[in-house]
Amino acid sequence: MSDAQSTDDFAPADSTLQPFARGDVFIGATLLNDPDDDHAGRGRILQFDADLKLRGVLWIEDTTHLIGGLAFAPDNTLWAFDSFAWLVVRVQPDGTLLPTKKFADRPFGSVQFLDNGHFVLIEYLKGSAQPEQLTTRYPYLPDDPASVGHGEIYEYDAREILVRKLMPEVHGGVSGSMGATHTTLASDGRTLIYTSETGPRLMRFDLRSGAQLADLMTLPEAPPGAPPAMMFDVEHLVDDRLVLPLGTRVTVLRESGEEVASFPLEGFGWALVAPGLNGETAYAANWFTGEVVKLSLEDGDILARTTIAPKCLAGIVQFH
Repeated sequence: MSDAQSTDDFAPADSTLQPFARGDVFIGATLLNDPDDDHAGRGRILQFDADLKLRGVLWIEDTTHLIGGLAFAPDNTLWAFDSFAWLVVRVQPDGTLLPTKKFADRPFGSVQFLDNGHFVLIEYLKGSAQPEQLTTRYPYLPDDPASVGHGEIYEYDAREILVRKLMPEVHGGVSGSMGATHTTLASDGRTLIYTSETGPRLMRFDLRSGAQLADLMTLPEAPPGAPPAMMFDVEHLVDDRLVLPLGTRVTVLRESGEEVASFPLEGFGWALVAPGLNGETAYAANWFTGEVVKLSLEDGDILARTTIAPKCLAGIVQFH
């Protein structure tokens, strides 16, 4: 297990990010500091080793809110997103922070890299609804002042030139404004598997043909008194398996929808997941408590843990 780490360790005066090493775990953990906006703060990515011991901290000064959607490009550059400021954060493997980039005035929240050298950016939000239970407010689009997002997929070529836009179905989640919030590619390299955070559907979209596919699964309604049935993150393991955090547990599915395993975790709020090396472990993060655990996908044993801060963790990935 990881030793307890002081919150001061997570907030040094200057960035201390180290060159990426195989097994490093990166977590988007904005330092919340706005009493009037519960998603706003100083941009921060934390770097841990594979056993969740802190290695470094990266401060990002031109983002404004939560940093999520962490993913590695084929060249090992780390990508992350501030879907409020419409900015993409990129960090080179030597730890150098590149200038943030706005690809479009859209709330992109994730990226997937395609076999042909193209990549797709996916809007985190769709519609006009604002979250009723939060103090944060999503910015409206300059070209559509009644909307916080269109829920579209933007495909770019290797020169970062927009090629086309695609429109997947989304559920909207509890707030009604969630787009395709969490995404992964199936083993065929062309099927996008995704959720609308806090919704019940695990959806699929063919990125090559632009066709909506049948849902992979839909969660049944929770029994009275139980935590609500909700989808959050979804990630692809090294074979045909998917790993999902479902609030109270981490579940492993095959791409056919067959459940392989499910491991209960303490409390509610487990909303992020990252595949570990070789598909034998995974990392899960709890939104409400800020706890992060490394667990075995064989028996569910907790192999390491750390706690960062409540309601700030928005993305997690391991460097392979």
